[in-house]
Amino acid sequence: MIDLRKHKRVKLTSNVAKSKLNLEIHERDNYTCIVPECGGYVSINEKWHHEPCGPYKEDVIEKGCLLCYKHHQERDNKNSKQIRQCCENYLEELYAERRW
Repeated sequence: MIDLRKHKRVKLTSNVAKSKLNLEIHERDNYTCIVPECGGYVSINEKWHHEPCGPYKEDVIEKGCLLCYKHHQERDNKNSKQIRQCCENYLEELYAERRW
């Protein structure tokens, strides 16, 4: 049976909650870019990346990962499919049962 109920997105409004989630994602990803063979350092001052972006993005740990500046730019430009796939694969491995 298909569930047709509308999903309510999680959107954090409190700066404290946003900072807490940012710290949790940085600690989980060990302050490094999740793109295989990159491992570039991602400062706590850098915001984590939503995956998926757009109308389905949510402020939850299962839909966030770290990208270095280079890969974040590529995600928004020329290598978007490759970087998006890296993000999806990474999060799927961590949260297969909870992601969607």
